[in-house]
Amino acid sequence: MASGPPSCAPAASRLATYDYRGLGRLLRARLEDDGRGWRVCAAEIGVCASDLSRICNGQSVSAPKAIAVCDWLKLSFRAFYDPPQASEPERETQEMFHGKSTETEGHADG
Repeated sequence: MASGPPSCAPAASRLATYDYRGLGRLLRARLEDDGRGWRVCAAEIGVCASDLSRICNGQSVSAPKAIAVCDWLKLSFRAFYDPPQASEPERETQEMFHGKSTETEGHADG
């Protein structure tokens, strides 16, 4: 019997991620340049100041909050998205197809 929770992806695959650290660096710089304070900016963005703090510290927030921050920064939400990467499936074609055809072998093209 296997121990531990079952995995939702093959070991050689990488799941999708989101670069909250990268977003946080840009957000922190913009908030410092803005100078109005985090609460004022948070209200304008449509999130709370603690959400801004989480992002600035590289922590995750919900997708709608991250989208709102990206919109405020005039950046694409997808700019920080790192899609999943599956391992390359083994190709059986090389073993199955040997380059010869019983239908065309011995027949001239033409």
